[in-house]
Amino acid sequence: MRELFTYVASGLSAFFLVYLLMPAAHWLAWKTRLLDMPRGRKAHSQPMPLSGGVAMFAGMMAVSAFFAGVQKTVAVLAVGGAALMAIGWADDAWKARQKDFPAFPKFTVQLLAGVIAFFCDIRFRGVSLSWLGGDEGAFVTFPVWISFLATVIWIVGLINMVNFLDGVDGLAAGATVFSAVTLFFLAMVKGQESTALLAVALTGAALAFLRFNFYPAKIFMGDAGSMFLGFSLAIISMEGTMKGATLISLVVTVLALGLPVMDTVQVMISRLLAGSPMYQADRRHVHHRLMSHGLTAKQTVVVLYVVSFLFSALSLFLFSIQ
Repeated sequence: MRELFTYVASGLSAFFLVYLLMPAAHWLAWKTRLLDMPRGRKAHSQPMPLSGGVAMFAGMMAVSAFFAGVQKTVAVLAVGGAALMAIGWADDAWKARQKDFPAFPKFTVQLLAGVIAFFCDIRFRGVSLSWLGGDEGAFVTFPVWISFLATVIWIVGLINMVNFLDGVDGLAAGATVFSAVTLFFLAMVKGQESTALLAVALTGAALAFLRFNFYPAKIFMGDAGSMFLGFSLAIISMEGTMKGATLISLVVTVLALGLPVMDTVQVMISRLLAGSPMYQADRRHVHHRLMSHGLTAKQTVVVLYVVSFLFSALSLFLFSIQ
């Protein structure tokens, strides 16, 4: 009963703190001119603040430190998240001035966040052989270089997956809520209290932001916010279900993060078949495809919420029968 109260208190605290911080984030964006201007194919007709990620970062980290304590995972989220927030803010500031921010500095900071996690011992360590017919408990430890590559690729990949998903009001934050709730239940069942606390704090922070970002949005999270959400999901998943190092734990985790993973995979396949560069921005993302078939922005988000829910439900179902 005490643990349940702690989880509820953590989630509600993150929600209300981020909710209260949102007007300050809104003011900060106007003060610094960190605004997404309505031009070209932009859906909004007024300048939109790009500072929602600041409120989510500040609120989640304060609540996480209070409820989970200043421990390794919280420290990695704080340091790596702060670095991503800084480079994301720079990227958003360039966009606000109608300039393209170079990709190399942003990618470098993403790699740095992955390296920080690895050297703080948040990493892929190996894989169980039991699902391949090996003896129960048989475990193969990865060489350091494989562990390093897998860890960094997972973290950088999720950072960009959520970033790519942030193309319609409420989509990235809503998908994060579904994924974080699923990771919370998985961690809670496995008795991973600290990881569960982080997942529920992320849920509360994203929900509070969603109150201001669901269509029609009053504020955007910016690249700073989307990269922090992706980084948080990557760290929480590695410290949660991925610690099982079995095929089912991998499948369950990928399903918990189903929408951003599905979107990225189908975009990569589509670009490969079309012979387009993988790094080149286009309108092949799933939300673009749905809207091109006549769905409104709101309808698109609702459809993708249903998809996220189904992925989460399947993840929890597979976990329950393993």
